[in-house]
Amino acid sequence: MRRILLAVFSMAVMSSLAIGQAAPDQNENEAKKLFNEGNALYKAGNYTAAIEKCKAALALAQDYRYHYLLGLSYKNSKQYPDAVAALNVSISLNGAFAGGHNAIGGVYLTRGEFEDAIASFKAALKVNPKLKPAQKGISEAYAGKGQELMNEGKYEKAGELIDEALLQHSDNSKLYLLAARIYNRLEQPQKALDAATEALKQKRGRSKGAEYFEIGMAYKKMNEIAKARRAFGEAGKDPSYSRNAQYELEGLRGK
Repeated sequence: MRRILLAVFSMAVMSSLAIGQAAPDQNENEAKKLFNEGNALYKAGNYTAAIEKCKAALALAQDYRYHYLLGLSYKNSKQYPDAVAALNVSISLNGAFAGGHNAIGGVYLTRGEFEDAIASFKAALKVNPKLKPAQKGISEAYAGKGQELMNEGKYEKAGELIDEALLQHSDNSKLYLLAARIYNRLEQPQKALDAATEALKQKRGRSKGAEYFEIGMAYKKMNEIAKARRAFGEAGKDPSYSRNAQYELEGLRGK
């Protein structure tokens, strides 16, 4: 009798699976397949189709990688709130995944939400201090927030922020240039000169008018007129700064 009951039970289980209730392993395998298809679509730039594949995969299995790819697909299709939501789920499933924190930082940076971007990039770098996209991203976020504070006339706060940024990221010419601008506004010409000189050293491009202009402004504030003229002369070679440099040179005539 017991054998008959076991046989009946086994047949019932097999019957239920055949009707439509897939085994867990089958679900996971199908989810992986859908994820891989979504990843291929993402790489091909078909983000809408990638989103659908990720959703289908997540209907079968929960995996931080599926939510991550979904978030990236939303980000690249400019659906930013959905991107943040998906990436937050990815992080909740695996808080040690630096890529998730970095991706959220990228969304915030794209939206100009610099403080949130800085916080997310910090979280990524806490997990992986050598993650280059996060290193670059946080420098961009610091620069964006510093410029925002400058535009609002909050030079003291901008100076505090840029000091913090340079302590952690001293290999970014953009941060040094922004620091030079802030220090000149704060009437700290020596610090402005040091920052602009460092920015000039690190600058890779040919256009160096911005750096020389800040050097000229620092020397002008320090009343070192000959040095200021030379710096403005160099700045004037850059078409973007020729007018401003000429204006400053004219103001130095007779001094």
